[in-house]
Amino acid sequence: METDRQAHWRHPGTALHYARAAVQVGLWASERCLIEEAWVKDARLLELGCGAGRVGLGLLRLGYHELTVTDFSPTMVDMAKGVLGEVEPSWADRVEVADACALPYADETYDGVIFAFNGLMCMRGQADRDRALPEIRRVLKPGGVFLFTANDRAASEHRELWTKEPTLPGCQPGDRWHETDSTPVFMHSSTETETRAELTAAGFRVRKCPLRSEVTAENAAVRAFAGETRFYVAERV
Repeated sequence: METDRQAHWRHPGTALHYARAAVQVGLWASERCLIEEAWVKDARLLELGCGAGRVGLGLLRLGYHELTVTDFSPTMVDMAKGVLGEVEPSWADRVEVADACALPYADETYDGVIFAFNGLMCMRGQADRDRALPEIRRVLKPGGVFLFTANDRAASEHRELWTKEPTLPGCQPGDRWHETDSTPVFMHSSTETETRAELTAAGFRVRKCPLRSEVTAENAAVRAFAGETRFYVAERV
């Protein structure tokens, strides 16, 4: 099993995959619905796990300019700087390296935190999530909103396969290594009950947690890029 947390996210093939998505897929319609429902345009927002800048680019185009875009992989940060800077040179300055397990920001800085496309669940298991969730809560203002998605193994198109999937040694149900065109990537697929419990333990209250398909219809590019996933809109308490 890969022990380097950044290995997949440093790979040039991974970076190119997400760069194409930033341009060809863009912000999902469902993401836009929930973002605009959660925050006014002058909200101060932090994006974690930005990849090549797909969501950051979409937010800036929507007019969310009080935005910090981050990833723990310098390779992804460089790619996101290129993608955002190609559209507007000054946008590249908004992208920086930051690890969700140890955020370099002051307490109660942000109105909202976004961790898009299952990024929280790509962290290396329960221990990383247990470090990241309190950090995310710490940098949120009281009442601030944390928006993210998570594969739901009880509601996905692969739910029957999950009932037969063995638990990896030293891991928890839902942990799996997925083969990709670059390198294998870790992914945790949770249930709604499990993720609600993690959020509650970290000091969040879940406002809503719809499946993506329950929010709005998506175009073919989004459906091809990402299967069904569940959104969580959680408030710092």
